[in-house]
Amino acid sequence: MLYQVSRMMSRIGGAVLWRWRVVGASNVPRTGGVILASNHQSFLDVILLGGACPRPVRYMARRSLWDNRLLGWIISDWRAIPVNRDRPGKDELRGILETVRGGEVLALFPEGTRTRDGSVGELRGGIGFLARRAGVPVVPVRIEGAFEAWPRGRSLPRRGRVRISFGRPVAYSGSWEDREVAADIRRRLLALGAGPGEPRPDGPEAGAACAPRVGEGAA
Repeated sequence: MLYQVSRMMSRIGGAVLWRWRVVGASNVPRTGGVILASNHQSFLDVILLGGACPRPVRYMARRSLWDNRLLGWIISDWRAIPVNRDRPGKDELRGILETVRGGEVLALFPEGTRTRDGSVGELRGGIGFLARRAGVPVVPVRIEGAFEAWPRGRSLPRRGRVRISFGRPVAYSGSWEDREVAADIRRRLLALGAGPGEPRPDGPEAGAACAPRVGEGAA
């Protein structure tokens, strides 16, 4: 119940406070397990991504957050998955894989932390591990403008303009290595940057085309 109310409020806030533009949401498969691989601009990302996605989204959260009973109750209602962020155990990884294999949408922020300057950082290899073993499509998601609205060091967000772009789903077979998957997803995130005439937080690199592997369709 709380999750549904929060999701509705995120859509209202996205439209009114951050004048969001959601692009390509239809790229999220309507059924089946999906991994959303998003860049991480600010604390707003979780709120806005959950509202922009056409399907309910699950997230991973630090296990220590459940030490606070009220916060633990809230994030449990949001269906967050508790993990040891620094070194997930085998049971935790198994639970994450079962979540997406069971047909749910799981959002990940593979940079591992919020950006310090608005750019898309290098992605950790863990996204490759999960993407290859889960056997479900990966949808790259590019968030822009949330850094300007709520950068590191600012206690509260401010009004602004946010763009959330969903790329086409990609399937990574066992022939990929974890680091190759991470690098490919990052290329796709950069290619989802704002179009001509719109600001590109990452400079010319953001407009680079994806480089699909031999035998793979372009994103």
